[in-house]
Amino acid sequence: MEDKELIYKIQHGEKELLEELIQKYYDNIYKFCYYKTGNASISYDLTQEAFLKLIKYIGSYKDKGKFRNYLITIAVNECNTYFYKNKVDLEEMDINKNYNKNDFNEIEKLEEKDIIVQALNRLPEKQKEVIILRYYEDLKIKDMAKILDEKVPTIKSRLKQGLEKMSRYLKKGGSL
Repeated sequence: MEDKELIYKIQHGEKELLEELIQKYYDNIYKFCYYKTGNASISYDLTQEAFLKLIKYIGSYKDKGKFRNYLITIAVNECNTYFYKNKVDLEEMDINKNYNKNDFNEIEKLEEKDIIVQALNRLPEKQKEVIILRYYEDLKIKDMAKILDEKVPTIKSRLKQGLEKMSRYLKKGGSL
């Protein structure tokens, strides 16, 4: 069933279809939260919060584009709220303390991509965010701009700068 049809039916009383909608997007939202936080437990909690918000506000959802983008916007907001409330200094966060091979096995056996994840986590948060949305969530630049409430040139700039920093990091064998 298409998202529009599912949402329409949910909004008109078929609440049992919420489970189908959640199952369809759960892994994507969890992965996004995981890439943002680097912690499986926190990612699980943030994913739950994102879907609780969806459940609470599904009745007022208006179809203005891709539903997946709407969910990612909720996840972005949940992650940012988490970092704000916990006063995490994103620039100084120890990127290695929360990662282990078991976490990477849980998420598409990422052990081979560990160095890329480390490079990603060394980026400033805004550059990291656009790279995650572009390459892990496969979003277009205009969709990213809408989700992050930024202009397209800003998103392009962050993406370019982030990729350049990651490239330097990977060429130098792990130091930016």
